Amino acid sequence: MGCYAASMTCLLIQHRGPTRLDPAPETLDPRVEPMTELPLLGRVSAGHPLEAIEDPEPVQVPQRLARKAAYALRVQGDSMRGEQIEDGDLVLIAQRATADDGETVVALIDDGRATLKRLYRVPEGLRLQPANPDYPSIDRPLGGVEVIGVVIAVMRVIESDDPNPFALMP
Repeated sequence: MGCYAASMTCLLIQHRGPTRLDPAPETLDPRVEPMTELPLLGRVSAGHPLEAIEDPEPVQVPQRLARKAAYALRVQGDSMRGEQIEDGDLVLIAQRATADDGETVVALIDDGRATLKRLYRVPEGLRLQPANPDYPSIDRPLGGVEVIGVVIAVMRVIESDDPNPFALMP
């Protein structure tokens, strides 16, 4: 289903596969897609880690995605741009304390600072890898990273007067 009427708000949804975003985003019209509330718990840094501060408020998400997600976070920064996760996107998070290699996670490091990165096991412990070469990876010993959730989908709100607002999207 696409969103093609002029002057409307649409959602661009990218579903997570085992280790990457689905390359073919889905477009949804929130006027016809069943929606429900999910708690938006605040921001997560896709860049340099930020202090994890919860500031809950409800956000409308597609009902079928809310079944898999515990909460949403707003992305701040561009370190995950190579994974098509942009500043301002909403990431829908399944609450899990573990993740497989290559999964995009929300992790706490260094006294509770939160970051959004891909997780890898390395001989020295764990690596949090950005998807933007302008940012360094974050390496920590095994006890130095606390995974608090795994990204299951990325949601971007698109407002456009263009009859096909997704024609130029990757």
